[in-house]
Amino acid sequence: MPFKYHPLVQKTKVELERLDKQKKISWEEWQKFGSQFLPIHTEPKLRKRALKFMDALIRKLEENNHSIKFEYQDCHIEMYGVLTQINLRQKYFRKRIPDSRGYVSNSYEKSNLLEFQAGSAYFKNWIDKKTKTLEDYLQAIYDYIEKDSKHTAECWERNRIRQEQEEAQRKIEEEKARLEAIENEKFNKLIIDAENHNTANIIRSYLKTYSDKLTRSNNFTSNTEEYLFWANKKADELDPLNGI
Repeated sequence: MPFKYHPLVQKTKVELERLDKQKKISWEEWQKFGSQFLPIHTEPKLRKRALKFMDALIRKLEENNHSIKFEYQDCHIEMYGVLTQINLRQKYFRKRIPDSRGYVSNSYEKSNLLEFQAGSAYFKNWIDKKTKTLEDYLQAIYDYIEKDSKHTAECWERNRIRQEQEEAQRKIEEEKARLEAIENEKFNKLIIDAENHNTANIIRSYLKTYSDKLTRSNNFTSNTEEYLFWANKKADELDPLNGI
């Protein structure tokens, strides 16, 4: 009975076979491949091993409620909400070749080894060795990604809690400042009202003394009456208790 691949692995297998027939693959096609298919980059002779490795990895992920996710035109393993970019490739070894003048150039020698990479800027890699194949590292790869993802998720959770606490404290301080501002505004108004009331009474006292003096000296005129009416009105406007 033929081996039955996971649907995503089978989909990738078909696409890789299609690309194998092309002489040249455009950058746009590689971008599309990276955003939809498993990142398997090998010659056909290593393809079966690569597909079976990915199949085993995906099934192990799904058994533990984890998954593969495509984002930013790359393939990731998602664990605990954390994305880890992955790549499976045929290993090429760099060789530094000096020329007759002593200048060194780089060339790449193709091997028959499989290499699995996890991460992006700083990635961890596992590669076939003489006594151990990449398949033998499957559990170690899974454990590494799980441990790293769990650690990252825990850091995110701690940061989330800290940010929530800081936001709650900020709101408390904002409310405290708001209430203090209201209290200060009320107190300042109280002082101003008291000063205005006192000033209004001083004006009234002055106007009474002024009116009495003019009356006694028979200098009370219509202009005086008009002035006293205006001045008392101003005192009433100034007094916050007027009209209560």
